[in-house]
Amino acid sequence: MKRLRADLHIHTVLSACADLRMSPRRVVHEARRAGLALIAIADHNAAANGPYVRRIARGNPAVLLGMEIQSQEEVEVLALFDDEWACLTLEEELYKDLPDVDCDPDLFGDQVVVDEQDNIVRTVRKLLISPVPWALPDVVRRVAQLGGWSVPAHVDRVPGGLLAVLGLLPEGDWPEAAELSPWSSANDTIEQWPALGRLSLLRASDAHFPHEVGRGWTELRVTEPSLAELRAAVQGVEGRSVSLGPPCKEGR
Repeated sequence: MKRLRADLHIHTVLSACADLRMSPRRVVHEARRAGLALIAIADHNAAANGPYVRRIARGNPAVLLGMEIQSQEEVEVLALFDDEWACLTLEEELYKDLPDVDCDPDLFGDQVVVDEQDNIVRTVRKLLISPVPWALPDVVRRVAQLGGWSVPAHVDRVPGGLLAVLGLLPEGDWPEAAELSPWSSANDTIEQWPALGRLSLLRASDAHFPHEVGRGWTELRVTEPSLAELRAAVQGVEGRSVSLGPPCKEGR
């Protein structure tokens, strides 16, 4: 078993709210600087920069493709994939259903796909931070059908956090893990929402700026940095485990 540091929630310039320095190349540089072995790219309702990050990284760090999907209830969910085709298929489905609202770059920021050489490949027209008209159970179901894994993002945070928005966890076997905000105390959060005590908790950076990459992280005890091993660690399979890194100062 290896002890590896993971940051499973990083934005790029495809998210209008992210800094324009968050190109795929810069994300990889900052991930290496932070000593991360596994990262996930999680732009809002979009995934097109993930493959470029993966190609630049070449396994250092390992890169999961992903998105931060906002359901019609305005709950945000991390959808994580190993398979590039599956993730980009979901991106295409979501984009078709997004409201037909243009992203005004002066108001919201730019939404750009950037290649390995920092060249702009294209600009995305629709405003990606809009909620998609999919109910939360439909988001989770479709991610699973495509071989991905869903985790409620920053579950304790307003806006977007599952508990902060709905006030409870859904009945059934989902979720099996939940992401805390980078600055949240696990003990305080569980005291506020005791139901979280039955889940594995993850911490990530939710990075929008270069210096934020790796500010929140989860230690994995696994055989390799992969989605399968991450899920096995969450489930505690054969000695695998997850443990939270320390909370950072809010806003830093």
